[in-house]
Amino acid sequence: MGKTADYWIEKLRLIEHPEGGYFRETYRSEESIGGEYLPERYQVSHFFSTAIYYLLKGDQFSAFHRLKSDELWNFYVGSSLTLNSRFCFR
Repeated sequence: MGKTADYWIEKLRLIEHPEGGYFRETYRSEESIGGEYLPERYQVSHFFSTAIYYLLKGDQFSAFHRLKSDELWNFYVGSSLTLNSRFCFR
């Protein structure tokens, strides 16, 4: 029998994400770039890189939001994910 979403939430110590689902930060670079050196869309300094685990259970969804930075997604386990591309714009 496969592992359930609840298993991974407990195993990885995931917490509720404000936009839906569950997450845990797994990496944050030691250095950041000052906001004054970044494009106008950024208001404050940002770390060079961060990484998280992110999980959606069953019929949960991630609330609509606009990304300021690139994201890299890795799929590990579970069912398919549908992205609503009609909202994908810059």
